[in-house]
Amino acid sequence: MSKLLTVFLLGLLAIVNGQQAAEINPGVTYQLIRGLGGINLPDWIADLSETQTRKAFTNGADCLGFSILRVFVSDNSNAWSKSVKTAKLAQSLGAVLFATPWNPPSYMTENFSGGGRTGKRLKKANYGDYANHLNNFVKYMKGQGVTIYAISVQNEPDYAHEWTWWTPEECVDFLANHAGKITGAKVMSPETFQYNKNYYNAILKNANANRNVHVWATHFYGTQRSQMDFPALEQDSREIWMTEVYVPNSSSDADTWPEAVEVAVNIHNAFVVGGMSVYTWWYIRRSYSPLKENGNISKRGYMMAQFSKYVRPGAVRISATEQPASGVYISAYKNYDGKLVVVCVNNGSQSYAQRYDFKNFTVKSVNRYMTSSSGNLVETRNLAITNNGFYAQTNSKTVSTFVIS
Repeated sequence: MSKLLTVFLLGLLAIVNGQQAAEINPGVTYQLIRGLGGINLPDWIADLSETQTRKAFTNGADCLGFSILRVFVSDNSNAWSKSVKTAKLAQSLGAVLFATPWNPPSYMTENFSGGGRTGKRLKKANYGDYANHLNNFVKYMKGQGVTIYAISVQNEPDYAHEWTWWTPEECVDFLANHAGKITGAKVMSPETFQYNKNYYNAILKNANANRNVHVWATHFYGTQRSQMDFPALEQDSREIWMTEVYVPNSSSDADTWPEAVEVAVNIHNAFVVGGMSVYTWWYIRRSYSPLKENGNISKRGYMMAQFSKYVRPGAVRISATEQPASGVYISAYKNYDGKLVVVCVNNGSQSYAQRYDFKNFTVKSVNRYMTSSSGNLVETRNLAITNNGFYAQTNSKTVSTFVIS
């Protein structure tokens, strides 16, 4: 069969399936990508082992290629040492570290009931003390050889049944009048449970509070695709980080398929719809997490690896036809080495040949890495190039990552 006839038949198959070509254009750029990762919380369960840390934060064979580690800020300063070992190793492997508190020291809090909430809150008289507490954690870690890039005001201030509640007004007060005392790291906004816009809008409206936020942060629990788009932050010059989620649940085994494909859809939506620069899982090693309890990479982990191993820190998201067919999601990135990366998530029910066309870039070679029910990051080298683009079979319930030179 001639190459021309092959191309024609593949194109006909695409038309029959009602699918359009995906145009990739590195001439149109969006946000910086810092990477993907998760939290280590040795105050909760056993610390990550050295082997597990290396599997998570290196990018060799059978590794996840993570570049983000979230660190727990205990309200008890005597427990801070628990986080040092894994944080130090992850940092040595190239990870960026950020820190999150769940509670201030107990003497700074008070019990209250009102406004539909019952629990504890930070006493207003101790706002300054709390800022010093956060800064002291950063200084302590620095003294242990660990650099904290950014530190958050509060984990889920709007969903604090077991930790400390903050209203949007209280967050604004703290940020405007006390966050300036945190000098050792960038200040992150509170990390709301479900991208609660009331908190971010309140901060944006207060000039002093707004000035003292260096990184926007949110969690994505139950956050629908339509709720991820927030132009007020996306048009801001500061990065937006998705700092905690597990998808779709914590009850299924992480190898359940095709349920695991939902992880890749969530990552795609975070980057493309939400304009996020960081995607952070909850705990790195759990039965429902990227590493299983035995330390092996799960199917959910391979969904993250389809991004984290190839879209490297410092990459920039570029223009791509996002949904060429029902249930199909395409995103594209330009790495610091000049290579392009295209990730195609087919969560739909149809399989077909997808065409990829490129503008402002000359395609010289294409390698594909695909995860399906039967394989993980299966490599296909040197896909055929035609007219500065290529076709690739896109099977239902698979994720493919293309690395293009």
